[in-house]
Amino acid sequence: MRWRIALVVALMLSAFGPAALAQYGGKPAAPPLKKFTVLLPFRVGITFFPLSVAQELGYMREEGIDLDLQVVNGSSALVQQLAAGNAQMGVILAPNTLLGFAEGVRYKAFYDFLTRNTFDVRVLPGAPISKLADLKGRNVGTIDLTRGDLPLLRAQLQRAGLNPARDVLFVALGPTMSVHAQALKEGKVQALNLSWNNTVSVEAAGGKLKCVTCDSEELQLASETTVATEAVYRQDRRYVVGLGRAMAKATLFAETNPDAAIAIMKKVAPQEHTDPAFTRTFFNAALVIMKPRQPGKYGLSDIGGWDRLQNFMAVPTEGATGMTTRVDVKQLVTNELVDEMNRFDAEAVRKQARDYRQ
Repeated sequence: MRWRIALVVALMLSAFGPAALAQYGGKPAAPPLKKFTVLLPFRVGITFFPLSVAQELGYMREEGIDLDLQVVNGSSALVQQLAAGNAQMGVILAPNTLLGFAEGVRYKAFYDFLTRNTFDVRVLPGAPISKLADLKGRNVGTIDLTRGDLPLLRAQLQRAGLNPARDVLFVALGPTMSVHAQALKEGKVQALNLSWNNTVSVEAAGGKLKCVTCDSEELQLASETTVATEAVYRQDRRYVVGLGRAMAKATLFAETNPDAAIAIMKKVAPQEHTDPAFTRTFFNAALVIMKPRQPGKYGLSDIGGWDRLQNFMAVPTEGATGMTTRVDVKQLVTNELVDEMNRFDAEAVRKQARDYRQ
């Protein structure tokens, strides 16, 4: 009899991994603890809350991950650090992910971090602008004229039938979002190209905005993803799955009890919590942009969105050649880990969230 039980356990472990035992009343042993450096392109905070919440709740250690979370200056620098072997995983904007892969940096995008556009064009609610073609003869505000989001917007405008150099004037408004809100209100610009997190700040300063690019399927592009170097993906697969599972659990925890997740993040990044009302709005926006594409499928990527992004990036604009080396998206982006990453006791996570006490 004992050998039969042992055989069943062995078969479950080989087929489903350690997390499967928990679903059937068993307590899986944690994998050996191993240190992984995971890079962020921006400061630790609500923008990347699943990693911090997972760390604070012990989900990372349950997966055997000794998390070393480091910040670099943007997604381009992050790709360079991965290429140099200075980290094993990272969260990267999708355009930089494509460019790095095209230039020979080998990694796998295994967990879709943001499921909606990072940047969208927004206007005042009553503006007579409902599509990109309506921006002809208008001014579009942005932080500065060297940012990585502008080449993609220029390609989108060109696809909409405009000449970006002649038909649209880009205006640098600087990093203060209240200035963006005022410029829009005063008519200095008629539209803003905003990241999702900066949208929260602009709307807090000037009121709700209308999104021009949010409802077009053609403009729904790959946004931000989580990658592991090819060697780590191949050799440390259980830990890659573990990182994704820990983030999935943290996101579910936050969806179930946002107040608890906000309290956790206040310990991690107190500078983001000086205005509780704004913090709540910011956190709710993060939950929206990280909502899984399908229920219970955290990390699921839209392969079509990656193809659409690459097509836009290949469009030559204003003397730039565009992305000249095409990438086989299916070699870069994978959904093969999604089922494993989402194989955990979801109701136990929800109960933990409901019962959480600060």
